[in-house]
Formats: sequence, C-alpha cells, structure tokens
Amino acid sequence: MLRKGEDDLTQLYSLRTIENICSQGGYWAARFTSQDVIANLCYIFRASGKQESMRLTAGSCLVRLVRFNPSTLQSVIEKLSFKDIASSLVKGSPREQQISLNLLNVAMLSSHTFTIEDKNLLAGLFSLIVQGSEVLRGKTLVFVALLCKNGRRWLPHFFCNARLLLAIDRLAKEKDNYVKECLDTFVYIVASIVPGLIETITGDVQQMIGGRRHYGQQITALTSRATQKSNIHMFPVVLHLLGSSSFKCRVATKQVLQRLSNLIKVVESPFQGRDDFQITLLRVVETITEEHSVILDSTNIFISEILPSLVVLYKGNKDAAARFLCLKILFDVMVTFLDEPSVSDRRTEDLKCISSTHFVPLFPFLIEDEDPTPMYAQKLLVMLIDFNYIKISDILHAKTVSRCFDFLLGDFSSANVNNIRLCLALASAPEMDTKILSQLKVVRKIGNLLEFVNAKKMEDFLEPTLSLCRSFLSHVVGSRKSSDLLLDCCSEMRGNYDQQQCIKDIVDFGSNIGVFLELSRSSEKNVADIASECVILLFKAASREATTGCLTNLSKVGAILEAWKCGISDLLLQRMLHALGYSCRLYLSQAMILSISIQEISRIENAVSELRGSSIPCIAEAALLVALELQRLPRCI
Repeated sequence: MLRKGEDDLTQLYSLRTIENICSQGGYWAARFTSQDVIANLCYIFRASGKQESMRLTAGSCLVRLVRFNPSTLQSVIEKLSFKDIASSLVKGSPREQQISLNLLNVAMLSSHTFTIEDKNLLAGLFSLIVQGSEVLRGKTLVFVALLCKNGRRWLPHFFCNARLLLAIDRLAKEKDNYVKECLDTFVYIVASIVPGLIETITGDVQQMIGGRRHYGQQITALTSRATQKSNIHMFPVVLHLLGSSSFKCRVATKQVLQRLSNLIKVVESPFQGRDDFQITLLRVVETITEEHSVILDSTNIFISEILPSLVVLYKGNKDAAARFLCLKILFDVMVTFLDEPSVSDRRTEDLKCISSTHFVPLFPFLIEDEDPTPMYAQKLLVMLIDFNYIKISDILHAKTVSRCFDFLLGDFSSANVNNIRLCLALASAPEMDTKILSQLKVVRKIGNLLEFVNAKKMEDFLEPTLSLCRSFLSHVVGSRKSSDLLLDCCSEMRGNYDQQQCIKDIVDFGSNIGVFLELSRSSEKNVADIASECVILLFKAASREATTGCLTNLSKVGAILEAWKCGISDLLLQRMLHALGYSCRLYLSQAMILSISIQEISRIENAVSELRGSSIPCIAEAALLVALELQRLPRCI
C-alpha cells in the first residue's frame, strides 16, 4: 500500500497505522524494517507532489524506525542524503524541521560521519535557536552539540559567534523544562570537548616547536581547509566559551586548568606565531582566574606550575600586552590567596617562596614597564609586604626606591593610594639608608602632595601621606616616639644630628606646617595625632623653618588650643603648647623678624591662660611656661 501509484488516502491511513505501531518500539517497530518499507517511506517523505500531511507522517515513521532500530539508519541515510536532510532545516516547515533534527540527532548518536556543504546551515540553526519553538530550540541545541563533538571543525563556526553565545545565555532564563534539559545537555557535551581540544592543541604546538608545522601560516588561513589537520585555530573557542555565563563554570574546571598549565609550559619555548597564540592563552587563564573557587581548589597547579611559567613568559616577551597579562594573572591569583585565610602552613610557605623567588627579582623590571604594569606591581608589592611575605630589605636598591617615588613627579590626580603606601613602607623600614632618601630630593613634592590631598578632601590618602611625612622627619630626628621628643621641647629642641645621615631637603617641610596644624584639628584621631607629631618632629629637624611657620599660623594654633574643651587629646595639647613655647623662645634668641599680629597674640594668651587652670599637671605646667614666653614677644599692630 505504500508503493508508488497507490491511492493517497489509503497510503495516509497506512502511514498513520505504521506510525502508531512503531511508537510502541521493540518487536512492533522491527516488523517494518524491511528494505521495501524503508524505501517507500523515504520516497513518500521526499515526494514533492504528495500532501504535506502524508509526507510528514512518513517522516515521523522513519524517525521512529531509526530510533528503535538503529540498524536501519544506514538504509535511511543511503536514500535520504545528509545534504537534503540539512537543507530542510533551512527551507522546511516547523514539523519537517523537527523530523530532520530527529534524524540528524540519531545519526550523530550513532557516530555517523558526514560532510554538509549547505552554506545556509549555520544561519538556519542559529535561527532555530533564537526563533524556533521550544521543541525546535531544544533539538537544535542537542544537534549542534553532537555535531561539534563528532567534528571539532564546527567549533569555531558556532562558538566564535558572539550573537549565538548571547542567545544561548538568554535561553538559560527559559522556563520551559524541555529547553532547560536540552540546554543543560548541550552545555555538558560542548564543555566536555574542551579538555581534549586543549590537549590536542598542546601536541600541535609541540610539533610546531619541533619545526614540523608553521602556526603563522595557519593563523592567516583561519578558515581554510588546508588548516584542518591542526586544531590550533580552534583555541579562541575556549576563550569565547569562558566569556559565556552558560559555559564558564563548566569550562573553568581543575581538569581544564591542568591542561592549560601544560600548554603554558610548552609555550615558554619560542615558535613561529607565538605572540598571537600566547595572548589568547593568557586571556583564557585570566578569565578562569575570575572564578576564585577554581584558584583555591587548584592551589598546587597555580603555585607550582602556572605562576612560575608566567614569570618565564614575562621575561622573554617583547609584547607589552602579553607582559601585562602575565602580571595581571599573577596579581589576581596572589590577591585571591591573600584574601583567603590560609588553612595550611605549607601554602603560606609556598606563597613566600613565590614572592621572594619569582616576584621580587622581577619587580625592578615591572616598575620600568609600560602602564598600567607598574601600578599593579606596586599594589601587589604593598600587599606582600603587609602580609610579611616580602622583606623591605629585599627591594632596598637605590634605583628601585627612586622608581617607586617617581609618581611624585607627575600629576597628583593620577596617583593612587598604593603608590603612597609603598613609599611609606620603604621610608619606614629600619633598613632604609637615609642617604637614599636624601638623594631622592622629594620632600617638597611630598609636602605638595599633602596640600593637594587635603584640599581635594581625599580622605583615604590623608593618613598614609601624613605618615610618609612623619617617616621622613623621623629619619632626621632618629626617633618616632613623641613622648621622647617632648622631654626637651621647651629647652633646646634641635639635636646634634649627623649631617651625613640627614635628609638635606627636610627643611622644605617648613612650608607645610600650616597644613600640619590644620590637620591637627581633624576629627579623625589618627590623622590629628600624626599631624601634630609631624609638627614636633619638624621643630627637631628644622627648628627655624618650623618656628617661622608656627608664628605665621598663630590663628591655627589658637584654634587648636581653644578646642581643649571639645575633647581633643592631652598629648595633642602638649605638643601645641611646646611648639608654641619653643617658637617664641627661638624667635627672640635668633632675633628673627616676623610680623606678628597683636590680636592673634592676645587670642593665644587668653587660650593659654585658661589652660593654666587645667587639672592635668603636664598641661598646666606647659601652659605656664608658654605664657611666660608669650609675654616676651614684641607687639605690633
């Protein structure tokens, strides 16, 4: 009844009967696997003169036959070419597209290999994924996954397509359960291809290093069939997959990372076309490091393999972008480890080893590199110093120190707090040679920076900048303890300092005493404490300049003394009183000529008079001494 020439209505009923029976599978479907039945079903399915309902029913019968009896697939394929089946995906009706997808998926699962030459196939599949019904979307996803699994050459066509990946990411929000299941299968199959692909690419690179292949030629002929023997042109697929929210977690695994580690090790050796390839490789690793869980789960791979290889790649690289990526990955990985409390003493020791063995020797080169490499290097160095993974003595070289202070020569608005923190760590180190700081000649610049951050209200910068000022002053004074500095404050503050160990431009801080005094009134206790300490240190380091600055800023000194009832610290009051008393004494002893307002002196005297009645002995005693010195000052209008 299915033969050519039979009545169409009879054939239609016969087809529906076969369809229903074949749906039962097993024994029942096997009864229709003869060559004659298959040939007639294929004929009807392809017959353009038949009614569409009859053709589609024949196609449905074929799908059921090959599904339950895979041995019949070869017979069907011989009569329905893959080209025709694929063509119907583009030109056929939705029902015909569904039948074709079913046949193709069964063929894929049976590992049939074939070549599809239809240039419109990719566009047709993309259209089905984006615009098809839920069933068509699901089946198309499965077909694409199986197509790529059976033939890797399809990978770049699908997964270097940003629009397709965006469409797949949108499908992740789909509520239909069938689409969700198909999407999950699709992602699983494609992700499972990646480890083997990377391993194959590693082998290809090794062959190229041996001189048997030429990557440069393959890059210029990315889509050429002549390159199909190599898989290197497919490596960007991995990067694109990692850029997809649907694939990232499935691809960024320990298994993939281990294979990438092997590949990085191989890429340490030069080969033709390495520059282009390594950029993609580094971007792949960079994207994986965005998943902190992968870093923490693969500690040994990073510490023992990837990070040392990155250092090797950096050293031997002429490409600034590649060098930066090497540092960026090193930075991201180390920061992840530092942010996560160590549960192992071994990991701590390993990180110290990485820091001292690999990062420290590289640092002088990093800070000489193009932007933004120096910024990342300095930030990482500060963190490693904070965690005691690096000793300051490891980097105390005159050239390195000088380079760290170079940011002071540029526009302060482009400075970052890590620049200042690094300089502070260097200047504060007991091992720091004062001669090196003197040779820098940056005191005026540091003072200008303090004025800048105060004027711009850059609160995050204030404390480290003030601390940097204090550190420079302390190198001259030889002590950082304010209590020691106050012992001789009203007698003779200037000590006998070794001029060979003195910072020669330290006097330049004299022009910044106004901002020191202003910040001494800060509501931030740490800021006020450091600023007032800088005032005292400046008197010890450069007494004449400090005296000039203090007496020309009496209004600011008076504002601090008048605030004693507002809860400012006793130590801060002591510092201001001692600074004021010594200023008056030095002014007279050295016959300094300054115009001092009688109104400001009167204001100061009133404030000091109140402090003389303080219940705190040290405050009352200091106020008495200051009052005596104030009386000796000349008055002018």
